[in-house]
Amino acid sequence: MSPKQNPSDWRPDRIEWFTVSYRSVALVGLVVVLAALAWWFFASEKPAPPAAMQAVETGARFATIEGSVEVKKAGQLDWTTATLAMVLRQNDLVRTRGGATAEIHMAAGDVVNLRPDTLFTIVESTQNPISRQQRVALSIQSGEANFQTAARSVPGETTISTPTVRTTAERDTTGSIQVAESGETGVRIFSGAGRAETRGGQRINLASNEAVRIEADGTAGEKTSLPKIPVLTAPPNDTEVSYPDPTRAITLLMWNSVPTAKTYRVVVDFSASFARPLYDRQGYQGTQMELRGLETGTYFWKVSAVDDSGDEGAFGGPYRFSLLRTPPSAASPPPLQVETLELRGNILHVRGRTAPGATLTLDGVRIEVQPDGSFNEFVAFESGSTTVLLRSAGTSGAAVQQRRPVVVTN
Repeated sequence: MSPKQNPSDWRPDRIEWFTVSYRSVALVGLVVVLAALAWWFFASEKPAPPAAMQAVETGARFATIEGSVEVKKAGQLDWTTATLAMVLRQNDLVRTRGGATAEIHMAAGDVVNLRPDTLFTIVESTQNPISRQQRVALSIQSGEANFQTAARSVPGETTISTPTVRTTAERDTTGSIQVAESGETGVRIFSGAGRAETRGGQRINLASNEAVRIEADGTAGEKTSLPKIPVLTAPPNDTEVSYPDPTRAITLLMWNSVPTAKTYRVVVDFSASFARPLYDRQGYQGTQMELRGLETGTYFWKVSAVDDSGDEGAFGGPYRFSLLRTPPSAASPPPLQVETLELRGNILHVRGRTAPGATLTLDGVRIEVQPDGSFNEFVAFESGSTTVLLRSAGTSGAAVQQRRPVVVTN
């Protein structure tokens, strides 16, 4: 107590009031601090992310099987004969023997056509239940496979791997993968787009009608452009051709020329799978080919163009035609109209019209007939004769011939 303070002014209740007030303030402050710490801890803590939804395996099925096709199921040692009832799962192996083919449809909508002597694996075929994203991963150890990816409306990815390269194909893309025993791989994109990544880390973007070859050591060559697809003209698709004797008749296959083509490859088979070709003519020059000695029945044919570098483009077709036998009396010869037959020097100009698909010769030399039946050719003529023999054989086997004089012009 200060010396100046009056003792009578001291009151114990006043000291007690101040003491309780300071304790209350401290207690309230402590509660506020604890509340602030609790709010900061719980408010700043983020909720745990939900568990990721696992992708669901979707598998694949055979659409067609021709010849000897075998399957080794994942985890098994034995090969079994493939059937259309089989469901192919992850890590199942598929093997086509010589002369065998198989078409496989993935649940994601992709289609894979295995050619003879091919070893193939489904690495992954899944779909995310939430995003609906589809993933397809395939592997070709050796052989050849043609592929077509689905025109997806949802996100998806398709990859095809070989020992030397992994190719990612965009949606709605067609192409072919060829793998040699050494691992050398040819990647061709016929339509759509794809990306190839080699074992050595090179990345190549491929557009429609582009190709790249990867060597056995994983080194990529230069990207090349593929020849365009030949347009088949005759016989028209799904047509019937009648002959009195088909085995003695000539069936003429015709297609339009491709500007960059050096040669053509012509394949004819009894089946659209072309697993056992009746003809597989490679290095063929010209845009029409004669088929002789065919029996009655149904035939499929297709043509591809090959450029100077040996790159082969996509096949045109396949087209189908049927050979029938008709009585000789039912066959009528084709029309033959000659409009021009002029000789200038040693070049003979012959122009006119006959039946579409007819076989036309001038003194035994073949004259090209257009799909509409017209012909317009310049041929070397040094026989000294003043007449020529024109002969037109229709698809029915009946023929007409005319001997016409040659008009000499200066």
